[in-house]
Amino acid sequence: MLMTISYLSYAQTTIKMERDGGIYKIKCKVNGAPMKMYFDTGASKVSISLSTALYLRDNDLIDKTDILGKAKTTTADGSIVDNMVIRLKDVEIGGMHLKNVEAVVSSSLNAPLLLGQTVISKLGKITLNGDILTIHASKPQTISKDNRDELDSRLRELRANRLKDNESQYKTLDIIKKIERNNELNEYELFCKVMAESNLDNFDDALIDAETWLDKYGLDTDSIDMRMRVYFVSAKANMMSEKGDKELGMQHLGRCRTYFEKDTTEHFFRSNIVSMIEQYCKYKNEGYSLAIFEAKNVLKYYLKREGISIRDINFNKCSNLQLSLHFYDLGLMYADEIEKIKEDRGNHQYLIQPFQLCAILSAKLGFPEMIEFCNQAGFDYKKILTQKELDILILDKF
Repeated sequence: MLMTISYLSYAQTTIKMERDGGIYKIKCKVNGAPMKMYFDTGASKVSISLSTALYLRDNDLIDKTDILGKAKTTTADGSIVDNMVIRLKDVEIGGMHLKNVEAVVSSSLNAPLLLGQTVISKLGKITLNGDILTIHASKPQTISKDNRDELDSRLRELRANRLKDNESQYKTLDIIKKIERNNELNEYELFCKVMAESNLDNFDDALIDAETWLDKYGLDTDSIDMRMRVYFVSAKANMMSEKGDKELGMQHLGRCRTYFEKDTTEHFFRSNIVSMIEQYCKYKNEGYSLAIFEAKNVLKYYLKREGISIRDINFNKCSNLQLSLHFYDLGLMYADEIEKIKEDRGNHQYLIQPFQLCAILSAKLGFPEMIEFCNQAGFDYKKILTQKELDILILDKF
């Protein structure tokens, strides 16, 4: 036999591998398909051949949602090439199931299949003795009632978006991972893991876990709110991660934006949408007009929420750091649009005044960096702007 498996209580699993030259092959299953892979402790990632990837695709074992992007790899001759990175939903070794494993697809049809550290490190403690691989499984840990009560409390807060500090987010993830070691996460636990990863800007993991949640629970969940939030995280992760699909991100954003825009209390959506649209504009390289439009909508919302009028700002009657940051962001987008139009050798003069006005209004609201910028640039942020100047930003419509 190529490989035999024996179990010694829960303590360890021993696997006999097949020697091939100076290295060993191990039998495993990838998304349920039996395969033989080289057990390569020196490889950083799992690597499969193009023919294997095509086989998985043709047998509906992977689809376009499993394509995570590209990664630079070094070939044998030292050159650097771009290879596709995919998600393997399940890799089974000796009865152990490893979920959501990243794999690099070689451009060669007949490249060797390598089982690298992205899988080996998840097996836990291992020992190699010739062709015998021993996996030393630790005794399953259980979650105490106190930890479970703490997790439930944190998950409720996390769902309500009230956990703002990173320490609370990390503690939440630590508790969830204790459950994940021995049990598959349920709908609510996986949802909260997705939210915590997104709040910590861990977009690569959030991208994988959000798509896993949508695959498993997206159509069956009774909670529209949870589904829309995961669509939103998936949209954000696709926009922000180098592995993300920007077009898919826009699709998911479209699914959830109508839902959130009806809720005037949903601040987290509006605080993120502009940066997401800005990333999409950079990806499309077609200018920032769409991002500017979204930024103005967000400004309109916050002005209404804070009960502040443009007249109040103009006459230096208020200070508000949150609003000043929104004017600052809008000004940066105008600056980016100016640079884009310069590249295209078009007329950008009509954008200079909006950029200046955003800087002045941000300074009027008390943003220290913009006060310093206005002083250096010679923009008089203390002066009262005319209605004609304000109309340039169409702020009378706000």
